[in-house]
Amino acid sequence: MISYIGGKNRMAKWIGSYIPNDIETYVEVFGGAFWVYVNGEVHRKPILKNVIYNDYNRYMTNLIACCRNPQEFLKSMDEIVAQNSDLFYQYKTDVFENKNIKDIEIPDYDYGMKYAYIVTQIFSGLNPEKGKFIDLKGKYSSKFDAFRRRLKNPAVIEKLNKITNVENMDCEEVIKKYDSPKTYFYVDPPYWKTENYYSLHDFQSDDHKRLADVLKNIEGRFS
Repeated sequence: MISYIGGKNRMAKWIGSYIPNDIETYVEVFGGAFWVYVNGEVHRKPILKNVIYNDYNRYMTNLIACCRNPQEFLKSMDEIVAQNSDLFYQYKTDVFENKNIKDIEIPDYDYGMKYAYIVTQIFSGLNPEKGKFIDLKGKYSSKFDAFRRRLKNPAVIEKLNKITNVENMDCEEVIKKYDSPKTYFYVDPPYWKTENYYSLHDFQSDDHKRLADVLKNIEGRFS
């Protein structure tokens, strides 16, 4: 849906072509910007009943929860200038200093809009807490405007409407919660030795082994 570290927007259809058709529940364990689902065709699987987004990063969980109601979310963006340095730094203060992410009630549309604004003004959505504003100087189209257009796109709205649950859980917990013979888990964890690039990650090198051990014993399938 938005620029984010490790995003698979260009690979979504290719990845989706390897996801089997006979699944009832689709879970993105490390959902991030949810590109594999939003840019792919998973929603067309013939017996699909449940689409689950999960990410330990509560900023992203809130953002995707807001996207489930695009009309309401867009209201918070109506008068927002696509590129403005002062607004960017004001929103950084609002999101990372004035209000604790743990205290918000999801979905929080104003908070989600501000986070989306921050992420779309920095290089590749990397490290929004420390990222600096990049002035496009009118040479390139605004990623914030692109995000707004995406929320108005009927094909994207169709996919967003099929999201059944948005979770903010540890990877092991969400796998155990939704595991079944008809569940497919798309598992794209933080890259090895780059775990600290992710916001609110709490995922360390040892967690890769923990994740592998969990996946060895599930009823469902994964990639």
